[in-house]
Amino acid sequence: MAKLSKWLSGNFIIGNPQKFSLEERIFNTFCVIAIVALFLEIPFNYYIGLKTVALICVFGTAFSAMLYYLSRYKRKTTLAIYALGIVANLTFLLNYFYNSGIFGPNLVLFCLVLLITVVVVPKEQFKIWIPFNLVIVFGVLTFEHLYPNVIPNAYTSSLSKTIDFAVTYFVAALLIYFTISFIRRNYDHERKIVFQKNMEIQEQSFKILEQNRELEKLNSEKAKLFSIVAHDIRSPLSSILGYLEVLAETDMTEQENKQIKHRLLQVTKDTSEMLANVLAWSKSQLDGARVDLVPVNVKGELMKGLSLETNIALKKKIDIQIDAEDELLIEADLNMFQIVIRNLVNNAIKFTPEGGKVWIYTEKNMETCFIKVKDNGLGITKIEQDSLFKLRALSTFGTNNEKGVGLGLLLCKEFVELQGGRIWYEANEAMGSTFVVSFNLNKKNL
Repeated sequence: MAKLSKWLSGNFIIGNPQKFSLEERIFNTFCVIAIVALFLEIPFNYYIGLKTVALICVFGTAFSAMLYYLSRYKRKTTLAIYALGIVANLTFLLNYFYNSGIFGPNLVLFCLVLLITVVVVPKEQFKIWIPFNLVIVFGVLTFEHLYPNVIPNAYTSSLSKTIDFAVTYFVAALLIYFTISFIRRNYDHERKIVFQKNMEIQEQSFKILEQNRELEKLNSEKAKLFSIVAHDIRSPLSSILGYLEVLAETDMTEQENKQIKHRLLQVTKDTSEMLANVLAWSKSQLDGARVDLVPVNVKGELMKGLSLETNIALKKKIDIQIDAEDELLIEADLNMFQIVIRNLVNNAIKFTPEGGKVWIYTEKNMETCFIKVKDNGLGITKIEQDSLFKLRALSTFGTNNEKGVGLGLLLCKEFVELQGGRIWYEANEAMGSTFVVSFNLNKKNL
């Protein structure tokens, strides 16, 4: 019976459960059960000699079908409920007079109508339908008490009475079962939905709290970063100003003049590199970076885009070696590609002592190109490796005291991932570091 209830409510009655309210689904289910039950009562009542009651059942079957059509397809459930409340009570009132009055199963039918009415009508209408039902029931009981001979005994035998009571009880029990089980199943379903929503809300609240904590941490780090940037920019600018004043106002030997110019050039380059990274990162944070993927010739861009870094390396007596195929093409944003490679090469030069070496070479694997920047410099400790590619807001110093704020690797990570690639660090077996960047190969190289 539970399977039948599920089939009626889920497949035949309600269609899309999101389309009908709970009251509408219960009402539609009741109508279908009433159609089947009243239709089955027609032959039973006719067989036991209650022909008038059989005709009333015919009317009830047709009326229930009309209510179902009105509610299910015309979506006029409120009108159907009003019609049910009035017609059902009046029909059972008529049935009361033709089905032996208090000696028949009529009070069960009135209770059934009351149950269905309470289930499907809005609460504010209880004050109408409950008194209406009670007035009819107590009215006919009073009438029968005062005029007992007006309502005759319609049963021809005790067997017919037994059959009538049994069938009526079965129909009433069936309707009560489907109604209560329907309500309970929907209650459990709604409770499950509420529980799931509460869990989702809790999960979302947890995520929001985590995001807030992360944002607070990032905001704190950004504030610290810009504080350091402001200090680190002010300091070299003061140095530049001091060097220029010395050059303008002091007579120096050629050797001293050369040293100051060299130092002035180094401070200016460090400051320029720092400002370029800060501006690029700030722009990506504020406006969102726009990526324009185009075929990029790796070797050509490495040779062309690292001219400044090559000059810096020569002054530190660092050998830069580029090893890449002539026609190796990748899919990348040219501007972002150059920023990433320059930052990685600059870092390699910065942390490699004089006389060291920096290798830039490529490897291919299936659809991916790996660009590796390797040096034999100071290397990175395990503790420092954990903070790579993160907003550290710390000043860093190279082997010749070249200064930065640790922003370059974070910028590299963001730009590489925007181009659909990856970046990671590999420790060398002897000394130094290797940074690997992956890009998708152009179709010509597949």
